[in-house]
Amino acid sequence: NGPRLPASALATRLGSRRSCRRSGAMQAVHRPSSMPGLAGVETHLVASGPPLDYSFKELRSCAEIETEEPRSGVKRGGGPAVGSNESGKDPGAEADDAEGGATASGALVARSMASSGRPIKKVMRLVTISIKLNNNMLDTLNGLQPSLESVMNSPIMNLQWIDLSFNQLTTIEPELLRFMNLKALYLHGNCIKNLSSVDRLKKLPKLLSLTLNGNPIESTRIYRVYVIGTLASLRSLDHSTITADEVAGAASWIKGHNERAKKRAEERKFASMDED
Repeated sequence: NGPRLPASALATRLGSRRSCRRSGAMQAVHRPSSMPGLAGVETHLVASGPPLDYSFKELRSCAEIETEEPRSGVKRGGGPAVGSNESGKDPGAEADDAEGGATASGALVARSMASSGRPIKKVMRLVTISIKLNNNMLDTLNGLQPSLESVMNSPIMNLQWIDLSFNQLTTIEPELLRFMNLKALYLHGNCIKNLSSVDRLKKLPKLLSLTLNGNPIESTRIYRVYVIGTLASLRSLDHSTITADEVAGAASWIKGHNERAKKRAEERKFASMDED
């Protein structure tokens, strides 16, 4: 009801409302642009950076990680580099300081123009998710977590791949279980003797790739079927893809193995009671 608006006035009003709605939806990503008179849009992306490489450093303890410089990758607080944003500055502000390319924090900046004419700035932050500690002299992983905290951001959350091959480790230590997002764990070429220590890795639900070859446990006749049966989530063992047939056979075998082990434990318990 009421006077009808001319078509041109109605179009102007509707266009204004649509513009307001668009502006409200974009507020979460708007940042002032370095281009005068234009409001820009900023998008933050995260990608994995190169591994921190501490291989062949003759490390004897995890504490030495804190004072060594990596062969590649950049440790936390290492200054301009290809790592995650460590400078403490707002990554968008740093991107404004650089006219494109890589910022001092390792954020990669790309600029383009939206169809509306507004500049779009994409900031990519590189985060370290992998570390190489292979070919050292580590015989224990005591203190691994605090040492990694000093060289990378949130290792408990971010660490997905760790190479501990060719050290002097004698068991699969509980220290590894702190890193719940581990997907790949290399332990080949160590001195691990007890096959049952593999059971600890069941507490790493995302583990997909494991290497244990070159350890004394590899010579055990049931080695491969035991590991595959114990760690149902594995997709690769010793750089060899686990087949569907192996999974099915190992699942059946480990079930029977555990039942036999339980029966033997009960028999030992009753035998000890009879002796008493």
